[in-house]
Amino acid sequence: MSYFSEYEDLIRDINEDIEAGVITADDWIKVVRKRKIKGVDYRPITDYYYINSQPTVKCQEMPVYEVLQELLLRNMMRK
Repeated sequence: MSYFSEYEDLIRDINEDIEAGVITADDWIKVVRKRKIKGVDYRPITDYYYINSQPTVKCQEMPVYEVLQELLLRNMMRK
């Protein structure tokens, strides 16, 4: 599975969380990234956690709107 198809799922999941009132676009979440893709200076997002979660993997904290922006931009780049 390419990270592009994963991005469609992540975009849908985050938007569902926003619609359900679980998070807002201004909230912060913890983002999990893959290793860099060979030949590309980019680490794809693979998952996210709510800010109050204690994931066992290394995470980067980002505002929800920035995560969505990155996901949407990268997803559009493949089309």
